[in-house]
Amino acid sequence: MKKYFTIVFLALCSIIYAQIPNDLKFETNFVDAENHWVVVPNKTEKDINFAYGFLYFDESGGGYSLQEVNEFTFTDGKFVKAASKANEMNIVRLGNPNIKFALLSDSRIKELQLAKLPAFVKHYNSLKDDNEKKVLRASAINALNRSDLALPILEGVKARDYSSQKLFFEMAYAYNALKNYSKAEVIINEAEKKGYLDELLIKEKIYALSHNNKLEEADRFLLKNISEFKSSLYKEESIGNMVGNYYNSKNIPKVKEWLSVYYKHFPEGGRYKNDMGKLKAEIEKTLP
Repeated sequence: MKKYFTIVFLALCSIIYAQIPNDLKFETNFVDAENHWVVVPNKTEKDINFAYGFLYFDESGGGYSLQEVNEFTFTDGKFVKAASKANEMNIVRLGNPNIKFALLSDSRIKELQLAKLPAFVKHYNSLKDDNEKKVLRASAINALNRSDLALPILEGVKARDYSSQKLFFEMAYAYNALKNYSKAEVIINEAEKKGYLDELLIKEKIYALSHNNKLEEADRFLLKNISEFKSSLYKEESIGNMVGNYYNSKNIPKVKEWLSVYYKHFPEGGRYKNDMGKLKAEIEKTLP
């Protein structure tokens, strides 16, 4: 009886797993899946319904998105589309940048009676310049914490001799995110020579210098450019980083110096006033 149950169970499993079509290869990241019909991987191999949609990039600010999301089943070797749903035209913004999609082949697209390029896509393509398109996409990819995918795009754009403040910032951000602080420094220095230096690049340079064990250089650079900050939050973050970095390096005189700078600019405290207050109290306790 036990042997019979095992045979039946294995047979059922093979039937269930056979429901996954051989041409669905879940190996394409969201960047390479742009402007394709994609299938979303099921949570379990036992799911017999497959969710699909058209993955595109919304240049008006939405970023990577899915639309015309529906389901199909795999029956007798064919993809059978589910009945249209009221929410089929809802937009789903990409939230998980690590999903690997399967691309629908042309024959499967035809089988599901889908337009290879849906008409709605043109409404989300507002930029004319190809370099600007690429930088905008790389910016969205950086924001999704996939600087490993953003950087090759940005480096390719720069190789075309294209230049913009946004390009240099996104490159600096990506290098820092990937812990390549020396390259971040180089790109920010180049941006400064081109007149692109702004509060975002100042913040990235301080981050790069601090993590590259160049605290004294970061110190001088921030003091020189502190008046360039328009955002009080960016200013506070940069000053706070200097306080924290000097504290971690056990340079107490410099911690005190930068705490003074902090309270000079934020006498009532800012977003990080509790952290600064605790650190100040701790320093004062250690003094004779």
